[in-house]
Amino acid sequence: MNNKKKGYWIYSIIAIILGFSLFGWLGYLIYDLIIKLSEKDFSNNTVVQALITLVVTVFIGGYFSKWLELKNTKKIELYKIRTEISLKIIDLASEFYYIQDKNIKNLLIAESSKVKLYFDDEVLKNLNKYLESNKKDRNDKYEILINSLRKNVK
Repeated sequence: MNNKKKGYWIYSIIAIILGFSLFGWLGYLIYDLIIKLSEKDFSNNTVVQALITLVVTVFIGGYFSKWLELKNTKKIELYKIRTEISLKIIDLASEFYYIQDKNIKNLLIAESSKVKLYFDDEVLKNLNKYLESNKKDRNDKYEILINSLRKNVK
């Protein structure tokens, strides 16, 4: 098992256990409510139980669905931003590959601030190595840069 993922697995197992416990408790409340209503034993206890079931299913379920929607929206936006930055860097790096112009290099350096915000340090290192490369190893550095961008966008 990867050491970096160990906390994720523990958190996931705990979250799954708590989720199933919540569903089991909710199922018990609904089952007990149906049994009491079928026996026509409609008391204050049953009303409270019905209100608890309503709160758990509607309000908490709505909260979690909005939370998941926000989380997924953030992931999608981050993916769009990373893709846009990657495509721009690929365009500029391809142009710099054929024409070693100072303006193109300055544009790549300006894009490196975005790389520092949205990507791993490995991509920034590969971009810097590509900018400092000479004609002999420029092709290898270009391939390494493109592969690191591709790996982070997936």
